[in-house]
Amino acid sequence: MPAAAIPAPPWRAPKKPPAARQPLSAEAVLSAALRLVDRDGLDALSMRRVAQELGTGAASLYAYFANKEELLEQLLDRVIGEVPLPSPAAPDWADEIKRSCYASRAVFCAHRDLVKVARASIPVGPNSLRYTEAMLAVLRGAGIPDRIAAWSLDQLSLVVVADAIEAAIHAERGRRTEADSAPYFAQVRDYLANLPADEFPNLVAMAPTMVEGSGDERFAFAIDLMLGGLARHARGGDGR
Repeated sequence: MPAAAIPAPPWRAPKKPPAARQPLSAEAVLSAALRLVDRDGLDALSMRRVAQELGTGAASLYAYFANKEELLEQLLDRVIGEVPLPSPAAPDWADEIKRSCYASRAVFCAHRDLVKVARASIPVGPNSLRYTEAMLAVLRGAGIPDRIAAWSLDQLSLVVVADAIEAAIHAERGRRTEADSAPYFAQVRDYLANLPADEFPNLVAMAPTMVEGSGDERFAFAIDLMLGGLARHARGGDGR
């Protein structure tokens, strides 16, 4: 006859019932991966770590993603889906492109350094394709020739990605705000100002100017500069 179960001491806290495991799906894996990147950064992402977030084994993730690279591709596409699509019906095509560049930058900056995945690759997920299609519709609708539209979209994307990556690197080094960054840029300014003036006359003279302006101001300058050049090819500009 089996012995009676020995009761637990009364001072022990009762055990909580186990939480129901989240049903596994591609969407659940992507959500867990995004939480991990937002919290710990891109370098922390691995199939094993994502599996731990979900309370399962890494092998179960391969039913949805062939490898980490595929997971990253789809994760980037999911984030791109957060960017509102530009409208070809907007009354001012340049303002619409600018608004979209700002929106893309804001979305990328909100997800730590995930934007690094976009380096040297062309996103071709469904959200990426819809965004590219909408941007091209705005540019072509403005009368911009196809090659200029394609190259401009590529170069605008590079500006957005590079700016977001730089912001992520600054954040990793403790420079999350302009106030955080001020001591570093002051050091750079003073270093430039004290270079040998006979060898570096321009850097010495322009030391304050080289580091002035916020990140937002410099991003706005870059986008305006590119749109100014692009306008020459639009209907009504040199492109007629």
